[in-house]
Amino acid sequence: MYKNILVGVDGSDSAQRAAEVAAGLASATGATLHIVTAVDEKAGAPSDLPEGMHPLSPGERAEAIARQVAESLSYEGTVQASPAPGKPADALVQVAKEIDADLIVVGNRRVQGISRLLGSVATDVAHHAPCDVYIVKTV
Repeated sequence: MYKNILVGVDGSDSAQRAAEVAAGLASATGATLHIVTAVDEKAGAPSDLPEGMHPLSPGERAEAIARQVAESLSYEGTVQASPAPGKPADALVQVAKEIDADLIVVGNRRVQGISRLLGSVATDVAHHAPCDVYIVKTV
């Protein structure tokens, strides 16, 4: 049924829950699980690091988040973790096109209250995705 499942993560509990659901779906279908963290290249490095500590670039931080989530999942199949440039919704839609994703999994962290009117990652992905979108109820 599914060959490529894509999940967006950002280090939040909501994204972790979405990744767990995505891993379960990938396990049930034998799909490759793609874990992606969007990279905001405009974000600066933290300035309050202890002396001598090397700040991570936005890309390194995003890669570390994706890798950490991948390592936390109990999924025995193929997992690919990587950063993707752009705002979260745009990055997920672009990666979905590039990998020919069958399903994008996102959490609903920002789909309630006033933010529903202003837009959210889940809403934007659902409107622009080239494939099915599974919105995990995480809150």
